[in-house]
Amino acid sequence: MDPMIAELQKQYHCTLEMLEIVLGACTEEVWGKVLPGETYLTFWREAYHALFWIHNFLGPRDKTFQMKPFDRDIDPRLFTPPNNTCARAEMLAFTKQTHLVVDEAFGSMTLDELRGPDGYDETEFDSVIHRLLYGLRHGQYHIGRLAAYLDQEDISFAAWRG
Repeated sequence: MDPMIAELQKQYHCTLEMLEIVLGACTEEVWGKVLPGETYLTFWREAYHALFWIHNFLGPRDKTFQMKPFDRDIDPRLFTPPNNTCARAEMLAFTKQTHLVVDEAFGSMTLDELRGPDGYDETEFDSVIHRLLYGLRHGQYHIGRLAAYLDQEDISFAAWRG
């Protein structure tokens, strides 16, 4: 495997590990609580949103969008009323599934594919690497927000993975 592809794979796994750590640190009280300054957004919904998009952005040029990547009807949008709920154990199981998708996505990827044009759901992504880096950055942004929410609740943890 090319070192650049191997590093992308590693960084996706590290990002998922950071998500698993904040999921594990979250208390039941905070899990379903509407977050400060929000109308509908709870901890679990932001975590699901991050994981949903990490999972959806993984894959080769012909990757297609999946509205239910975990076979559950959970709206990933953060600005709508919730249509369903998700328990911590389910979210951790979804995270484990996504670790497998990471290995599948990068296991056979080539540098030519990585550099090549992207056909993902007719979006503005110029290349596969653009989509993959965007997905990684988007996930890390939301994991950072989750960590900040835990900090506001005086819940301590060590989430950094490199």
